[in-house]
Amino acid sequence: MNNYYELIYLTKELQENVENSVVEFSITPHKNVLESYIVCNSQRRRLVFSANPAETALFLDSFRPPKKGNVVEFFAPINNKNIKEIKLADKDRLVFFSFDDNYKLIYKLFGSRANVFLVKDDTIVDSFKNPDKNKGKNPPTPQAPKFEDSVNPEAKTKNQITRLNPLLPRHLIPHLIRQHEVDEMEPEQVREFVDFITREILERPVYRVLKNGHVCLWGEEVLDIPTEKKFDTINECILYAYKNTVHQRRLSQKKDNILERLEQFKTKLEARLEQLKQADKSLERADEYEKYGHLLMANAHRSVDKGTEKLEIQDFYQQNETIQIPIKDDHSIAQNAEMYYDKASDSRKSYKEAKKQVSIVEQRLATLDELLSELQSIGHLPDLDKWQKSRKDDLEKFGWGGSADEQVESPFRKFKVGKYELWIGKNAKSNDELTSTAHKEDIWLHARGVAGSHAVIRMGNQKDYPPKPVILEAASYTAYFSKARGSKSAPVIYTKRKYIHKPKGAPPGAVVVDREQVIMVPPMKPNANVKL
Repeated sequence: MNNYYELIYLTKELQENVENSVVEFSITPHKNVLESYIVCNSQRRRLVFSANPAETALFLDSFRPPKKGNVVEFFAPINNKNIKEIKLADKDRLVFFSFDDNYKLIYKLFGSRANVFLVKDDTIVDSFKNPDKNKGKNPPTPQAPKFEDSVNPEAKTKNQITRLNPLLPRHLIPHLIRQHEVDEMEPEQVREFVDFITREILERPVYRVLKNGHVCLWGEEVLDIPTEKKFDTINECILYAYKNTVHQRRLSQKKDNILERLEQFKTKLEARLEQLKQADKSLERADEYEKYGHLLMANAHRSVDKGTEKLEIQDFYQQNETIQIPIKDDHSIAQNAEMYYDKASDSRKSYKEAKKQVSIVEQRLATLDELLSELQSIGHLPDLDKWQKSRKDDLEKFGWGGSADEQVESPFRKFKVGKYELWIGKNAKSNDELTSTAHKEDIWLHARGVAGSHAVIRMGNQKDYPPKPVILEAASYTAYFSKARGSKSAPVIYTKRKYIHKPKGAPPGAVVVDREQVIMVPPMKPNANVKL
């Protein structure tokens, strides 16, 4: 989210508002977010850093009491230390906070590689992400990109612009090209255009969030994408865009999970309805079975030879044509006739029951369509929560929600991770049951080197691994339900269930892993919203 030019203005605002403040402590209230609580002139505020690749950001926010539980503290050596200086690297997205005793915090706002490093005497002593991997290494240093002086007329227009100024926000360049018809410009005109849009950012910045959610420093005369909201400061602008982006992500994720469950149910109901609508065939079979019964009763005097599978009979319903009726050779003909009468009766009952079920299934499909339509129209998380409460009974009928008792009654803890179900054992016996009943393609997880619960990502016979974010989140929950719960970061192994086996005579919960991969994750308690 934080483009280099945004960081220029943000750094100036942080210098005005945060320099000479004292850092009380830094915690991570939830995954990928670091909050530093600071005090300046008796006012408490939070410096928020997001390392989520989709919403990397740094901004100052108002004070909010920290969570009392399920938080991890970071960077204790700078607690109660004064922020002496804040500066931005030259032409790079690194923001430096200097403290007493040669401590520094370096905020690296590099999308998928975003991180915060605690540095002392030019050596990393801790980091927000991957602390074990980074400790003892040299800190990141500014790497200014290359600026070209001339335009290559053979290059694509976007490449021409980014080579002249690689610091410009790339996601907005295609719109600039279309609006100003840069494709039609001569090389010298392209260079002049890049000089113009760069001056506009540096000399006449406009802090606005676009309708598409992006932060923009150009006014509408330069970039005519409609404005969602304008702000007096870049910090307010970034804060608004970040919270709006997080809100939309959480809303979309929650809606997608419910939609997936409802649409799965709808597919099953539609298949069931199609099956029920074939009920007329049951009636046809009933007539045929009854006919067989009548014909067999008319020939009840005949005997059945051992090994006879079909009996040839004159069909007086069809001008005495010869037909073959399947029979059981250990039954008399009269008994075979009774068997067909029973089949005819069962088929007629099935027909009547199917007719009743058609209206029931059609009503359930109508309710489902109503739920799906309402869900699609919801645009805010509070509205979604209210809707879930108002539609609780209907949603439970279609497999979404349920009482908290389900978690207690089940031998496993069950959670939703993206579009996947994660099952976690509750004790040694539960671990055994979970692992033994898992499908061979399910993903098995366990905190490495410590006692803890077995966990399984349910794959539904899919042979691929789930997306990496799903594995990371599932691993964080797995680490939480282990002896590694209190660690900042814990190794978690994962592999396919087919590579797990239990040695003969091994105690409950003991297994052998033939193949494994290891990832480092912060132990994270699942919140109530991901419970199944």
